[in-house]
Amino acid sequence: MRKQGPLRFGVLLTTDRHRGQTDHDVLTRAVEVAQQAESLALDDVWVTEHHFLDSAVNPAPLALAAFLLGRTRTIRVGTAVTVLPLHSPVHVAEQTALLDHLSAGRFVLGVGRGVPGAEYEALGADPQAWRAGLAEPLDRLLAALAGEVPTAPDHRTGPCLRPSPSVRTRPRPPVYVAAGSPASIEMAARRGLPLMLFFDKSAEAKAEMVEWYDRTAREAGRQEPGPAHAFAVFTQVTESEERTRTLMRDRARFILSLNNQPGRTTGSALPAPPPVTAGNVSALADRLLATQPVGSVDLCVERLAHHIRASGCTRVMCQVEAAPGTDDALRNLERLAREVFPAVRERVGAARAGADV
Repeated sequence: MRKQGPLRFGVLLTTDRHRGQTDHDVLTRAVEVAQQAESLALDDVWVTEHHFLDSAVNPAPLALAAFLLGRTRTIRVGTAVTVLPLHSPVHVAEQTALLDHLSAGRFVLGVGRGVPGAEYEALGADPQAWRAGLAEPLDRLLAALAGEVPTAPDHRTGPCLRPSPSVRTRPRPPVYVAAGSPASIEMAARRGLPLMLFFDKSAEAKAEMVEWYDRTAREAGRQEPGPAHAFAVFTQVTESEERTRTLMRDRARFILSLNNQPGRTTGSALPAPPPVTAGNVSALADRLLATQPVGSVDLCVERLAHHIRASGCTRVMCQVEAAPGTDDALRNLERLAREVFPAVRERVGAARAGADV
């Protein structure tokens, strides 16, 4: 069994726009939730990257992360994720090193390749970069963070990164890799980088992916203990089953509409996403209700503990903004911090103690 490290609980700010909300409303809510998370002694805040969508506002995760680092003092702030093929890997490394210094080591970089939508064309990235995968830009990023800035086209070592990563995070600031396929799992494992897993993965699917990761790492000759992987879940304390179902139907509708917005999959090799129909919304809502920690306090504790124990992932990214209002999100976060997370720590700790006997 994988030896699990300390649990970390954080919030995932997806900057979703609910009905009637302006851009200002959404971004103000994100800042308030991040500050509340720090006041409640949570461990992490994570921000996402989306372009040209009516339903998700933040196109610049590194900029938002920098702002939140400046508005907080103790909590770690990370990207979940920076869509690396849309950016210069060396420039991302420069910004990572800068935030590493300015935040005294509180910045965490998560990278992925996103969806091959209109952003690849509008931002000047070659759509082929999505098809080529993450390995090459990731290696350029890691080389730059190690002080070896490769120059195109021959990848010879060029100038040194400035600022260099701080001594607090040697050998470099933490880097996570969003994974959804065997290829991405193996890519992360061979480089010793932890995984970041998202809402579409059940606890059992996460466990299989972590097992695949550990097997690949061993085959690659990596003997050190496995890193602390991260996973995202919808996390909402509610007082009734009816309220829970309403919120998850809204989330299901949001997910389906997000994938069906014009230009979302321009030139994509991916299959067409399921349309936003009553049947598809209901089916997706049922899956969320069966797997996500949404409902009573006891149910949230049970589901979170199950995800952690089954998967071996110990860094939890909680999407707490299913309800539309800022006050709703803040109340939910407070209940999670005071009633759910301590109980999960106790339950998972007791299970570990029993396993060690």
